[in-house]
Amino acid sequence: MALSVRPVGPEPSATYWARRAGLAASLLLVLLVVGLLISSTGPDTVATGSPTPRPTPEASADPSASPAASLGPCQDTALDVEVRTEQDSYAVGGRPLLMLSVTNTGTVQCSRDLGQAAIELLVVSGSDRIWSSDDCAPGGPGKIVTLEPGEPSRAQVTWPGQRSLPGCQGPKADAQAGTYRVSARIGALRVEGRPFQLTG
Repeated sequence: MALSVRPVGPEPSATYWARRAGLAASLLLVLLVVGLLISSTGPDTVATGSPTPRPTPEASADPSASPAASLGPCQDTALDVEVRTEQDSYAVGGRPLLMLSVTNTGTVQCSRDLGQAAIELLVVSGSDRIWSSDDCAPGGPGKIVTLEPGEPSRAQVTWPGQRSLPGCQGPKADAQAGTYRVSARIGALRVEGRPFQLTG
């Protein structure tokens, strides 16, 4: 059967042709609008449906704002260590109080091990070694202390007024009347204090 392109219906053929022409014009207009939309958008939008994000510059790190940059180990040169007795004179058989002060002289906080094993207090009389805090209480756990600038960390130890030997060996004879001096060791840093007296 041959395909007829002539309009068939109760209305005049001119009416059908006008309708076909209007439909074709509408379709052509839609295609033109779609083509304009596609050509006006960038390839990023067509591919992903949203603009490609642009990299933003990263803020440079400020070392002063970083806790890790401001908190490090206290160097010996940044420490002011003082050691002394509470009094300048004690009676023989007394128990002098040895006082230790550690101050951070830097401008930022730092940390230092001030545990028992890291600190030694030593009492001497001239060249005679009398007593050490390490003799009967060596070792012990570490104690990491944060030292703020200009704020001293203090500790005190009572010397029983007797001699001692490494390993806590030998007799604990009373120290005799005379002039004594206390010194302190923090790690490898050693500091001497003022002399004090034992009187009979």
